[in-house]
Amino acid sequence: MTRQRLATLLLSLCTAAGSATVLAEDSSAPNPNLKLATGEPVRCLSLNRIDETVVLDANNVLFYTGRNEVYLNDLPHRCLGLSRNKPIMYRTSLHQLCSVDIITVLESMGSSYMPGPSCGLGMFYPISKEDADKLRKESRK
Repeated sequence: MTRQRLATLLLSLCTAAGSATVLAEDSSAPNPNLKLATGEPVRCLSLNRIDETVVLDANNVLFYTGRNEVYLNDLPHRCLGLSRNKPIMYRTSLHQLCSVDIITVLESMGSSYMPGPSCGLGMFYPISKEDADKLRKESRK
């Protein structure tokens, strides 16, 4: 390998490493939506309690339960491809959806869907229905 190619390769690697560092710093910033929490976070939600799931953005998902409760899930890492316009799916062998479980973005392929990116869930933070409604409105902008 010539010196010029080696220098170009090293420059590319350093640039990529610098970009990764910036991404890591951005994803570790505290989520301002967590200030809306009305109680202690929980690790799991019973599947039979979940009535509706609403994706706000690549970091936040709302889970509505039959008890008129709403939980904000703060994903530990930005989930590229996750947006409010795309459905998600989740599978679990338990009767609970937990912070260690994975959600998968569904990509539209004509009249069917294909699995897209998968991302880990975070803790479930209880928030008021009013705050959840505000977050939903803000995500539409």
